[in-house]
Amino acid sequence: MGKKQKMIMIILTLVTLVGVLIAFFFLPDTIPLHFGATGAGSVASKYCLLIFVPVSAILFWAICRKMK
Repeated sequence: MGKKQKMIMIILTLVTLVGVLIAFFFLPDTIPLHFGATGAGSVASKYCLLIFVPVSAILFWAICRKMK
């Protein structure tokens, strides 16, 4: 993996992290994950969104690896 690709992955991760951190100010403490006929079936903490921060960098890495 080249230096340029590593830098792009770091930038993607940081941009996603900043977006999630900004969203924290506008979200309630619990976020519904599944809705049913009776309303929200399960809820999670808003901090569960941090799981998705590295997703963009992982996808970029997978696409670059496949293109080789």
